[in-house]
Amino acid sequence: MIGALTKEDLAKYPFCVEAVKYIEGVGVTLSDLAKPGYRVILRRAFERIESAVKLGRVRTDLTDLEVEVLSYPAALAILTIVGEPPLFRRYAVAEAKRIYEELRVDEDWKVKYLAESNFNWRIRDSSEGGFFEMFFVDYLSVAPSFHAPSWKLVNRLVSKGWVRIQKYELARLISEAVRVRIVDRAKSPPSGVVVPEEVAKVAEEARKLFQSYRKVIRIEEEYSGPVVESAFPPCIRSILSDLLKGSSLSHMARFALTSFLINVGKSVDEVVSLFSLTADFNESVTRYQVEHIAGLRGSRIKYTPPSCSTLRTFGLCVGLEVDPLCSRVKHPLTYYQIKAKGKKGEGKVEQ
Repeated sequence: MIGALTKEDLAKYPFCVEAVKYIEGVGVTLSDLAKPGYRVILRRAFERIESAVKLGRVRTDLTDLEVEVLSYPAALAILTIVGEPPLFRRYAVAEAKRIYEELRVDEDWKVKYLAESNFNWRIRDSSEGGFFEMFFVDYLSVAPSFHAPSWKLVNRLVSKGWVRIQKYELARLISEAVRVRIVDRAKSPPSGVVVPEEVAKVAEEARKLFQSYRKVIRIEEEYSGPVVESAFPPCIRSILSDLLKGSSLSHMARFALTSFLINVGKSVDEVVSLFSLTADFNESVTRYQVEHIAGLRGSRIKYTPPSCSTLRTFGLCVGLEVDPLCSRVKHPLTYYQIKAKGKKGEGKVEQ
């Protein structure tokens, strides 16, 4: 370990053992959260849940480190009171995404340390440099959750039981392990807990918020999971084909492809990697644009693809004469939803 975790680190990674010890040392109880002096923690806890419900992500707020650290267990407590497993799942994914984005740009030693100290994974620096090596048993404890072929052990470089991984992959494994931890909490909620009135009000607010977004969340969950590329609509396949050929795409084609891929489950990294095939590729500019469409920048709104009528206006609709389904749907995501239901497990799978 090169350095020590700071309080800012605890705010970014409140799942870590140091954060847990810090929280236990402060000793804030459920009853305390109802007191005026702790309302700011309760409010921030609700903000975390609200962001997860509305945006599918939680934003790190380092304005008040104490509040940020303590709001994490407070949010989990509120979720337990609400008692909605789908909300727990939604929040778990949102926190995992936030943690991944933080780890992806953090120092190498810190990512390695968090993996070792929190999950007892055996990690070592690769002799080649620029990589980590993870013991295969530990790798297999998490990696099977991912469906992309690149995560399968047979497709990895393995030497004497050690799997070579890149930093961003270790960050992804950590974030997935945290997601599983949060979801597991929903399976064994504590019983007989007395909930203070003020906390109960916030929990009810969270419940109502979740109910108002339940239909949207259900649809998003239908799109989540393995991405079935054989279910892509003709318009998206056509744009993707042009991109893979190295052709220059129009602004609308770029937006349609990016927003579609993000909404069916592709990661920012995967989308950026696709655009690296273009002659005018600029990684920093492309990443900024993709993150903006994914709701990670600016207004924090996650954009959906243009409708079929808009795509026709821009000359991007190519399916009306070749695919009967195109005449019955009004949106590319609707096409994907219908096709994917019958094609799960077929075609190339990515995540």
